[in-house]
This record gives sequence, structure tokens and C-alpha cells, in this order.
Amino acid sequence: MALTDHNDVFFGSTDNGWTFALLNRPVAAGPGILTSAGFGPREHLGRTVYLLPPGIRGTAARTGDAIGQLLPHTLDIVELAWTARLPQAAKAPDDAHITVRGSTVSATAAGQRAHAVLTEVGFTAAGDGTLRLADDLDEPDAVGRIVRAEAHLLVEGLQVRVDLGIASPDDLPPAPHS
Repeated sequence: MALTDHNDVFFGSTDNGWTFALLNRPVAAGPGILTSAGFGPREHLGRTVYLLPPGIRGTAARTGDAIGQLLPHTLDIVELAWTARLPQAAKAPDDAHITVRGSTVSATAAGQRAHAVLTEVGFTAAGDGTLRLADDLDEPDAVGRIVRAEAHLLVEGLQVRVDLGIASPDDLPPAPHS
């Protein structure tokens, strides 16, 4: 399994700017909701991936609308799509940057407030100027800590970007059973 596979619905961004949604469990209304929001379905390595291309107008609104419509069907939704931030937020410098590379989750903080939030959710100093989550965390716990860090940073009015280490839609992980 990959970090993206533990929740009923996972929204994320590729490094090259695609916004994606994965339905990891059957959510009957999910395909219709995602396609109505403009996400195009594509078969990829045993799963259907729903994609919004880079630069499409209204990515934040489309993603938010889809999440709002999915909530009556499941509360198990994770949204870590940096591409789904409002345009003015996307232009601001990041106060925190969380990077996922394989099983390693690291972060950088531009200021004390961001550093405090990251350490509060379990990031610790790595010695190279970055912060890291413990390597022995299981993936669901790591996802939970990333989600909590992102939510807390945003509530604090800080900018955050989560880089999932997925270069393009072709690099999305296969279906969990593959």
C-alpha cells in the first residue's frame, strides 16, 4: 500500500501540478460527484484515478465542492492537494513545506510558529536543518500527522505545501491489491 491508499477518498497533487482524487473504497456517488466537479477519470495500474489538469480555472472550488458532496457518503476524506489552494495563497511563500519520499516524511519551517506546529504533531529535528516524522510510524499514522500539521498550519494563517513525491499522474501508485 501507499500513503494515498488508507482513506476512503484521497485528494493530492502531483509535482507537475495535476490534482488527483482516488476512491480507495466503494463510495457509490463518488464517480458522479468527481466527474461533475470536472475531474476526468483515467484507468491507471488497476484503479480509476480522477484528474484535474494543471492550470484549470477553479481547481480550489472544484475540489472543495467535490469534498462537500462526498461528505454525506463518507467522512474518511484526506485532502493534501497544494494545487487546490486559492490562487492568492498559492502565490504566498510557504511557511512550512512537508515532503514525502517513500517512507520518509520531512518538513522545513520558515519561522518559529510553523516549527512549533510541526513539532507539536510529532516532527523532530533531523540534524540537517529539517524536521522528520519517526521512521517507525505506520502509514495511516503518518498520514494523520501530515493532515493534522497541514490543518493546524492553515488555521494559524500559515502557508503550507505538502509534496507527496508523485512526479506526474503516471507515477501514482497502483491499486492496493495489485
